[in-house]
Amino acid sequence: MKRKFSKTGIALVGCMVVCLILFLAVGVPNGFFGDSGKGGDLDDDGTPKIGDVLDGNSPILVFDKSDGAKELMTAFDKGTITSAEVLYDEGGANAPYETTDQDEIRTIYKTLKNITVGEKSETSITDCYHYVSFTFEDGNSYGYSFEGTGLLSYGGDNYDIAGGSDLFSFMKEKCTSGD
Repeated sequence: MKRKFSKTGIALVGCMVVCLILFLAVGVPNGFFGDSGKGGDLDDDGTPKIGDVLDGNSPILVFDKSDGAKELMTAFDKGTITSAEVLYDEGGANAPYETTDQDEIRTIYKTLKNITVGEKSETSITDCYHYVSFTFEDGNSYGYSFEGTGLLSYGGDNYDIAGGSDLFSFMKEKCTSGD
């Protein structure tokens, strides 16, 4: 005896399977298996746009292929960054700001990762230095230095950057006396 299957029944089962897959992929908070790290969600308004990346700019954590950058990303994902220090300094007038507050550390990291790095630059600024540094549970630290708000100092060279306004605003607010 040959068993017949309804085309409508097959279509309904197929639709239910697709809906279940979509629900598990999108609808379950923190994904199907939960949040594996303590770092938190990195989605935010400042994420580099695809057009910036296609124009040749690389997000800073993609541009920097060093072991230190890899350690920074891993520490953020695991929630093992114990402190962050920033300095917004124009002309030597400001002191660094250090924090152990996890919300501030997350803000600093999220605004840093939104910076895109462009071409090598011959420009140098001699009186405006900024940096951000993260310290990990094992005592190691890693960070980035900037000349002004438009240049990354990396490997002895300067590179044009974009997308750093949120980071530099945070740094300026924390490191200046409000003048």
